Amino acid sequence: MILKGADKLVSRPDLPPPQQLSFDATAPATVPACPHGELGRVPAPRPRVISASKRTDIPAFYLHWFRKRCEQGWVDVPNPMFRRASDPLKRLSHVSLQPDHVLAIVWWSKNYAVYERLHPAFARYPVQYFQFTINPRRADLAWLEPDVPPLEEALRQVRFLAGLHDPRMIAWRYDPLVFWERDGRAESNWDAEFFEAMCRALAQTGIRQAFTSVADRYPKFERRIRRFMPRVALRDPQPEELDGIATHMRQVAAHYGLRLVACTESSLTARGLPRGACIDGALLGGACGRRVSTAPATDTKMQGREECGCTLHTDIGDYVAQECGYSCIYCYANPNHRRFRDRAQQL
Repeated sequence: MILKGADKLVSRPDLPPPQQLSFDATAPATVPACPHGELGRVPAPRPRVISASKRTDIPAFYLHWFRKRCEQGWVDVPNPMFRRASDPLKRLSHVSLQPDHVLAIVWWSKNYAVYERLHPAFARYPVQYFQFTINPRRADLAWLEPDVPPLEEALRQVRFLAGLHDPRMIAWRYDPLVFWERDGRAESNWDAEFFEAMCRALAQTGIRQAFTSVADRYPKFERRIRRFMPRVALRDPQPEELDGIATHMRQVAAHYGLRLVACTESSLTARGLPRGACIDGALLGGACGRRVSTAPATDTKMQGREECGCTLHTDIGDYVAQECGYSCIYCYANPNHRRFRDRAQQL
């Protein structure tokens, strides 16, 4: 994330004139107009896997911004753990986006329509991996994630991506599985017919990877439910309920040739689903022909993320400044809260 105004170099008479930094051997670049550049403390670039992004939906809402950052060749990413630090170099991580320094881009989205128009701008990054979340589109479930594209449009985008990139670099996410009670009835967004239809459709495109998880009852999720959905109470799935869902998912996915894995979900790995790596250094390294770290991601140090199977990467999204345009009520990040009230009356 680049802060407002950071595209302009602030005049600082007490600092030496800008130096030249060699981001690659053939094309030196001017010191970037950011706090690191102003203080003469731009870190040496290193090859990274870029995640865009687990913090917001960049392909759907911030792809023009990201394209500009790629054109500039760098981005300053706010550190969510040190957002209020007095030292700007602690608040921000400077990340080179020069192609030589990007091992791969891992995209996360519910809508790749903008990417479909802008994808030539990212062609200089040869290794791209796509996480595509597509959950059931039934009318009675619209309150969970309003405004996402219709299923037919999402599948059209899947086919476009599979035609543009290796289908092995595309993963479907049925994520998360949400469980609740309403008017005394146990309900969820698990839909066996939808799951099989998706497996069948994706198998025809050559996609072979799928992820799933169970929604975490974050305090902010619970608060949204109490405030905007008073007839709904979140619940944990019953053990036998989750047994049946996991068994059915495994069998159907295997029938259609999909490898279904669990994302940060010990309750599903205990039921036979392999632990997944949404960002897989071994896979990405094989795709780019370069050494990609397979060390655990820093996410594993966070409470509730201990089961994360991702390998080291740098996420360039911002929870605060880049509010997600979607208002998925289960979101752990910063969804569009203005839409919750609109949907509350539909329950």
